[in-house]
Amino acid sequence: MGSTYQTILATGALDDVRAAVAGSGQRAVVIPVGEQRWAVVPEDENGWAPTDDLARLLSRPAGALAAAFSVFDSDVLVAGLFREGRAFHDYLNKQQLVEQDWDDDDNEIQVDHLGRIYPLDATPPSGAYGADPEVFAPFAPGDVDLPAVRANLTSEQSMANSQHHELLHLLGLDPRPLQMRYADALKSGLGV
Repeated sequence: MGSTYQTILATGALDDVRAAVAGSGQRAVVIPVGEQRWAVVPEDENGWAPTDDLARLLSRPAGALAAAFSVFDSDVLVAGLFREGRAFHDYLNKQQLVEQDWDDDDNEIQVDHLGRIYPLDATPPSGAYGADPEVFAPFAPGDVDLPAVRANLTSEQSMANSQHHELLHLLGLDPRPLQMRYADALKSGLGV
């Protein structure tokens, strides 16, 4: 079994990040990962931590951004990017990985990890969706090698957690806290 975790990368002032976490009502550990960059590791229940609502709150202050990351069983990497309290970009590393589900009329369908629906007999697209390095660059505290970030986002790496680690490293961030689960973040003693 591979790694599964949900974390948020937030930019901005620590006081704003703490206020957003408090306002959310969620329990989370905040850990510095770069200059004015924070890993927000929400408490999970049964291995799942909701991140979108908290990411919206974290992105509300002027100039702030938030990226909600989800890694599923080391296979799938999903990122939802937020600013001004709204989602503005989605990334999915492997569009072809879908789940079987049923629609409201009890028809069997396929659903990808962005929630997009395909008929059962359709072939979903392959490769990455939303592999735009320019939208990830503002999360870095310094300059970014855009071709290297593009190569990471479009890579066919077999391990999504390794791809996520490399992406964060390319952005000049400490990847470790953004790959933790809540219990591990608490135990780390790195919270601020």
